[in-house]
Amino acid sequence: MLDYKGFTMVELMVVIIIVGILAAIAVPLYTGYVERARVTEGTSIMGAIITSQKVEMQRTTDYYSIPLAGGVTDITAFRNKGIDISDTRFFVYETAADIAAPWGFSVTATTTADFGSVPGTMTCTYDPTATPATTWTSTGSILPDMLPTNP
Repeated sequence: MLDYKGFTMVELMVVIIIVGILAAIAVPLYTGYVERARVTEGTSIMGAIITSQKVEMQRTTDYYSIPLAGGVTDITAFRNKGIDISDTRFFVYETAADIAAPWGFSVTATTTADFGSVPGTMTCTYDPTATPATTWTSTGSILPDMLPTNP
């Protein structure tokens, strides 16, 4: 009698199917974790900009504006305000003093091509006369549950 050793074709196909199912579940989860980490980096930088704006109000009684220039963040202008964003590659940032409500400002982060395939933005609006004073909104690939909670 012959003693064959090894796997049958059916056993190999079952293993391949199981590995395929696991990969189909794991890849979207991993992608979601990566996007959340990138959004966390963006919200951290936005938090630094918000703090810088509040310090600016204390120093000069006015907020500052740094708009996007041709879709690019003015890194030097932010560095002059004490914020180093030279290492970030997933977002471009801008901030604007709110002309309609002179006591507030907004900070917006727009995704770059390095973030992912679907563009998105997240905006933090600060208005000390409103309740809550800070509100976060998002569009595109940045989901609301990825943002800090509105107090």
